[in-house]
Amino acid sequence: MQLKKISELNAAHVTDSHAGECGASRLMPDFRETITLEGQSDPAISSKVYYPRVKKLANGKYLLLHMDYRLGGNVFYSLGDALGTFTARQKLFAAHPVVRDDGEEDRIMYANGEAAILPNGDVLAVASFRYNKGYTLDAKYGGLVMRRSTDNGMTFSEEKVIYVGRNWEPYVLVKKDGEIQVYMSHTAPKFYLDKTVRTDSPIKTSSGTAIIRSYDNGETWTPNVTEPPFAAWRVSQSYVATMENGTKCFTNQMATAVELGDGSIAVATESDLANYTFRLTVAYTHDNFAHELGIDEDGPADKMFAFEEGAGPYMAHFTSGETILSYNWTGLQHIRIGDENGKNFDKEHELITFDGRWGYWGSLTVEDDHTLISAYPNISEIKNLPKIKTRIDNDLMLGKLRLNHRIDALPLTQEWTGNTDALFVGARSQAQASIRVAYDSDHLYVRADRLDKYLTAADGIEIRIRVGENVYKLYQNLAGKSYFECNDIAEDFGADATYTLRGEMNVWGGSDSGAVTLFTVPKTVLGDADSFAIDATLKNSDGLDLISEELGGPFPVKLK
Repeated sequence: MQLKKISELNAAHVTDSHAGECGASRLMPDFRETITLEGQSDPAISSKVYYPRVKKLANGKYLLLHMDYRLGGNVFYSLGDALGTFTARQKLFAAHPVVRDDGEEDRIMYANGEAAILPNGDVLAVASFRYNKGYTLDAKYGGLVMRRSTDNGMTFSEEKVIYVGRNWEPYVLVKKDGEIQVYMSHTAPKFYLDKTVRTDSPIKTSSGTAIIRSYDNGETWTPNVTEPPFAAWRVSQSYVATMENGTKCFTNQMATAVELGDGSIAVATESDLANYTFRLTVAYTHDNFAHELGIDEDGPADKMFAFEEGAGPYMAHFTSGETILSYNWTGLQHIRIGDENGKNFDKEHELITFDGRWGYWGSLTVEDDHTLISAYPNISEIKNLPKIKTRIDNDLMLGKLRLNHRIDALPLTQEWTGNTDALFVGARSQAQASIRVAYDSDHLYVRADRLDKYLTAADGIEIRIRVGENVYKLYQNLAGKSYFECNDIAEDFGADATYTLRGEMNVWGGSDSGAVTLFTVPKTVLGDADSFAIDATLKNSDGLDLISEELGGPFPVKLK
């Protein structure tokens, strides 16, 4: 048997294939695909890296964006064949001097670079710009700019202003019908109409989320905002406070959005409750935001407002139905799995990424139907007293997370051709395994493809099959030891185990070294059932202490 990597398994899903089952889905970090770019030495990033975004290009490579200071300055980009092999950074949006229309010298700064890959493969990159001094004077001294690449990020077009008005944190959503939406933290109208908002508001400026849209691949945008009051199409805002002069202040900013399987859109935002408390809000539209919110209108009606503590949210959505929500809280990146409706985010099985290293303003991107990429800066900000000058020494953490959920078992074929549904375990060490199930008229077959650079006799895997009240345990290690139990009692129920080495024992090998373990179980253990649940424990020593890692199930298996 030839070893199969998890990246070679799990064929594409149909839309909402796991609707109603998302509560059982889990994400597992891939130890081998988790890396840190050192800010002081890696040419791909600045040591002041913030706001990282990773996108998968049409040619299979990766685009990395980040800015070089907490409030922005320049937005950089680099290209990579893999997460750890990016080219030296280049300026995508470069800060530069300018003379304002009032004759004053100023400097244009850029922040919050985002990008989307269009259906034709073009890269559409967007950033927020501001006049460094003029930003606090007038709403017109800010906006959004765009650049396009038609060659997978090798070159980019000239900069184009697509919105004028004070804003932050753009996000680009490409809908299945081709419409492009750019979301933004929408501060300009209140800032323009009421100068006291600039200094006296409990949250300094009132902000909700608004969008501009393009129906021609980003060539033109509607509304075409260039004049006061700089109002885009408001889509989500929540009332939080009224100033003494009667001005109402709103929140819901830093938006990211996903299109769900039924065409609805879910928008995650950060909500500042005007008392230095940050919470998460998710709003929904079922008609593509056909109704524009008024300047003092709370909406939309379908909204989970301030439902959890958190800031800097980011959303992703799998074709199978799972909606993923990440956010930072107490400096950690939290990730929760929600359902096909963008709701019911699972707090109990929340994932904390990157061993709990401190940072904020991370991001997610779906690489394929079973793989999520997380980017999170490991931030070190040291304030030197008494001058209170901040020294920044940041690194960038990148990692792939594999989606585990219900798998389907197909009839056994030679080399398991077409039987690609697999579960993944491999977060704690370089050893990892993909687990598949097949069957014939008489038997179930459970196959574990183990990738392991250092094979030892102690390396093994335990599979647990739950059928009703019975739990069958199957174990095999690379010393040839096996055991079979039912409900924790050794029992001969006709199971068998074999393994095939694909590497040399007790010698460090390459990334393709490993073993294939095959368990055979009489189909009679199922009784009349056509489904069961599976869990597993991967054991790995690397010649040192034995590490036991749980798959984290049980996960449903359906015989097709």
